[in-house]
Amino acid sequence: MGEELGRPDYSYFFVMRYFVPLLERLGTVVQVQELETETDRQFEAITHQGGQALLLLFMPPQKIPEGLRCPWVPVFAWEYDRIPNENWGSDTRHNWPTVFAKSRGAITHSLFARSATILAMGQKFACMSLPAPVWDRCQIAAESSVTAIKQAWTLSVDGVVLDSKSLDLSPGVSIHPARLESSPTQLELSGVTYTSVFCPVDGRKNWHDLLTAFVYAFRDQQDATLVMKLVHHDKKRASAVVLQEMQKLHPFRCRVVSVCGYLTEENYTQLVKGSSFTVNSSHGEGQCLPLMEFMSAGKPAIAPNHTAMAEYVTRSNSFVVKSSQEWTHWPHDPRSLLRCHRYRIDWESLRDAYLASWQVAHGDTARYASMSTNAVATLKTYCSHQAVAAGMRRFLKKIGLRPIPEHFWRKNLQRLRQLMSKAAP
Repeated sequence: MGEELGRPDYSYFFVMRYFVPLLERLGTVVQVQELETETDRQFEAITHQGGQALLLLFMPPQKIPEGLRCPWVPVFAWEYDRIPNENWGSDTRHNWPTVFAKSRGAITHSLFARSATILAMGQKFACMSLPAPVWDRCQIAAESSVTAIKQAWTLSVDGVVLDSKSLDLSPGVSIHPARLESSPTQLELSGVTYTSVFCPVDGRKNWHDLLTAFVYAFRDQQDATLVMKLVHHDKKRASAVVLQEMQKLHPFRCRVVSVCGYLTEENYTQLVKGSSFTVNSSHGEGQCLPLMEFMSAGKPAIAPNHTAMAEYVTRSNSFVVKSSQEWTHWPHDPRSLLRCHRYRIDWESLRDAYLASWQVAHGDTARYASMSTNAVATLKTYCSHQAVAAGMRRFLKKIGLRPIPEHFWRKNLQRLRQLMSKAAP
C-alpha cells in the first residue's frame, strides 16, 4: 500500500476499507479489483438464480469499465460545484452523465457533491450522500480526559522526518541528503500540537497557507508545534518540497515537523491522541478522511466550512476559516477550461484561527473540552456506522434492490467467490 500513497485516487482504497465492515452488516460482500467480461456474465447469471447483487465501484466515474452487465453504482468523491459534463479526447467517460446513465444510481460523500450531480442528472436520478463510516473506529483514540496542552509523548516513524528543532534552515545552508532518506525515528513531542494530513503535490490541499499562517502566528512560541503528515509514495520528493518551504520561512522559534512515512494503525492512533487540534486549509474536499478521523476522536479543528466540510465543521467544534469562491477547472481536464468553482482561503482568517485556538488551549479549558465533545457528537451523527447504514438501506430501497434469500447465498457463495477471485489481479 505504501507504494500507492499519494498517487491519483489512492484515497479510494481507504474509503472502501471503511465501507466494507458496514456492508458486511447489510449483506454478503465479495471484494473485486477488476472485472472481465466473461466473469461479469457468469456473475450476472448466478445472481439471477435467486436474487440480485450490486457492484459498488470505488473509483472516479471516468475510470469505470465499459460494458458491465451486472447492476452497478459508482461510489465517488467530488469537491466542485459542477460535475464534468463535456466530451474531450476520444473517451466519452469524461462526460460523467453518460456514465451515470448506465448505472443504477450513484453514491457520493457529501450533500455538496450530490447537489452537483443532481444539477446535471435531474431530480429523478438516484444519488445518495454517504460519508465513509469512520466514527466508530476512531473512538479508540478518543480521550476521557481532554486537554489541549499535552505532556511529552512519542511518535514512532519509519520514513523521512524533517524537524525544524534539529535542522539549520538558515539561508545558504545545504541540508545533507541523508536527511531525506528513510530511517526509523522516535519523535518526541509536547505542548500544543497542530496536525494536518495531506499529499504535498496535490494543489487542492493548499498546504502552503496552512504552513505560512502557522509560522506567522507562532513565530516566537517555542511550545507551538505543527506536524505535517505527508501522504506520498516518494518520500524524498515529498519531503524536499516541504523542506524548501520551511527554509523560506526561517527564522522562527515555533516547531515545524514534516513526517513522510506510512504509520501503522497503532502509531497513527498515537498521532491522533497526541494532537491538540487538526488543521485543514484546502480549496475543496470530497469528504476529508483525516479531518473526520481526528474530529471523531475529539480533536477540535481549524478548517473552512465549505464543500463536504460544511456538514460537520461548525463553530461549536471548530475555529472556522473564512473562504470565498473562485473559478477553476476540473482536475482531470487537460484543457484547463474554467468550468467550476473552488474556494479561496482567507489567509488572515486562518492565521487568526491559529491565534484564537492558542488562547483557548492556554486559557479556556472548559471551551476546549466543549469543542472536543461537540466534535465527537457531530461526527457521530454524520459518519457513524449507524447513520451511514441507515442511509445505505434507504438508497438500496430507492433503487429497488430486492433482499437476497439466505438460502441462495448458502448455496452459491463458494461458487461466486471462485468466479470473482478469477477477476482479481
